[in-house]
Formats: sequence, structure tokens, C-alpha cells
Amino acid sequence: MSLACVRPTRVFAAKPVKGRVARGMTVQAYKVTLKTPSGTSEIECDENTYVLDAAESAGLDLPYSCRAGACSSCAGKIEAGEVDQSDGNFLEDEQLEKGFVLTCVAYPKGDLTITTHQEEALY
Repeated sequence: MSLACVRPTRVFAAKPVKGRVARGMTVQAYKVTLKTPSGTSEIECDENTYVLDAAESAGLDLPYSCRAGACSSCAGKIEAGEVDQSDGNFLEDEQLEKGFVLTCVAYPKGDLTITTHQEEALY
């Protein structure tokens, strides 16, 4: 077969659109207030991003170690709002009932206020 007989093939790729997830889908962003020893900061965090990751993206330096919800380095205490932290397995039911949260595995479910640096308060 001669190369002269081969037709060129056109390849089409979708042009990426910044800030979109998929057609017809939206991602909700929430206001997360973080009360740290150095002051209070407000960040935006969408429902598919861990609070710790959003804080780091906003330039905040919060404590962490495992990033898997298996330790208490990133512990905080929820003052207002709710999170989904089903990816974590370290906190006991009693600690969860008291409002403790692991920011490395916490997705916001709405606007949220967390006091950070609460590892010592867990015990």
C-alpha cells in the first residue's frame, strides 16, 4: 500500500472551558470561615474539595500529617454548619457529636465556620 493512497484523518478535540465541570452540572461553592491562632480567614470551598485543600489553595497554612483522615493533626471544631467527613475513620462517635472535624477529609455541606488547631482539645 502506497502512502499516496492514505487519506489524512482529522482529529477533533473539545476545547476545555475553564471553570466548568460538565454540561448541565454545577458545583456549589460555600463560604468557609477558619478561625486560626493567627486570625480569622474566609475562603471559598466547593462541595467536592476538602476544606484543608481549599485553605492551602487560598494561601493558608493549616496543620496536617496523613491527609487521609487517619490521624488528628488537622483536627478542628465546627462552630456553625455541617460537613461530610465520611472519608475519615479516626474520630470516634463522641468526638463527632462534640463537633470535631478532620479538615483533610471534610467536604462542606453549606457555609461553615471551623476553629482550627484543635488536636489537643480532642483528648
